[in-house]
Amino acid sequence: MKAESANQRVSDSEKSMLKLSEDIGKMADRIGLMADRIGTMADRILETQKIQNQNIEHTQKSMLEVINTMNEQLKANNKIMELLINKSSGLIK
Repeated sequence: MKAESANQRVSDSEKSMLKLSEDIGKMADRIGLMADRIGTMADRILETQKIQNQNIEHTQKSMLEVINTMNEQLKANNKIMELLINKSSGLIK
């Protein structure tokens, strides 16, 4: 009877170890899937950053064009004002 009891305990221990091993395998598979998802999200984030960098570059170029246009307009306005001032003070006839 003691031999059967010892065999039963060994069998139970083996079953427990096999179950634990199976559970560890399942957890490893889940961790692998999570790592794949993290990699996919990282790729998406990188693509988003590339697009945002392009958008920032286009915005900066557009703003520079606006500033240059405004600068040219201010120069033209200053010339007009100078002509008006000179004409009103009698310097231009």
